[in-house]
Amino acid sequence: MQHESLPTRVLADVGSIKALAHPLRLALIDLLGQHESITAADAARILGTTAANCSFHLRQLAKYDFVEAVEVPSRREHPWRLKYLGITVADDAGELTSGFNALAEQMIATVVERFRAYRRFVSDLSLDWREVSGIHEGTGWLTVDELRALDRSFGHFATLAAARTHGYETIPPEARRVDIAKLVSPLDSPHEDD
Repeated sequence: MQHESLPTRVLADVGSIKALAHPLRLALIDLLGQHESITAADAARILGTTAANCSFHLRQLAKYDFVEAVEVPSRREHPWRLKYLGITVADDAGELTSGFNALAEQMIATVVERFRAYRRFVSDLSLDWREVSGIHEGTGWLTVDELRALDRSFGHFATLAAARTHGYETIPPEARRVDIAKLVSPLDSPHEDD
């Protein structure tokens, strides 16, 4: 299967966005993004909570169509897996704004924590990995079309990474798990000149 055709989901409803904004649910989605499937008990051990708590939140994620149970006849406890290899949140104004803001805060906190963890072992990485890791930030002028091109390029690599995690693509021997995040923030309000 080509990774460009793997299922992704655009969130554009308040209920789904709010369901995902819960810290443990976001942690479970993140954990499932790193494994093909995982049981509630295994997730609990990794996340430092109870299996009952993980089970409840996995069922809630299933209710909102983020995950699905994997039926394994020989096991008492079934594992869970993601239904989509990528999730995009629509940042529309109006009723979605508060849910989007809550979810964005959770996602940013996760990215910052991962970056802090990486900084603790960065000196152990090879020069090649240090050259391509870290913060790459810039401020300047771009058009909507240029940002769309950036979005397509980012989406390609994010989907490729997810496809490798879930067995749709072969993982090259020199590959490492990485966290990549794209934050695009227009700096000038359209109302500043009013």
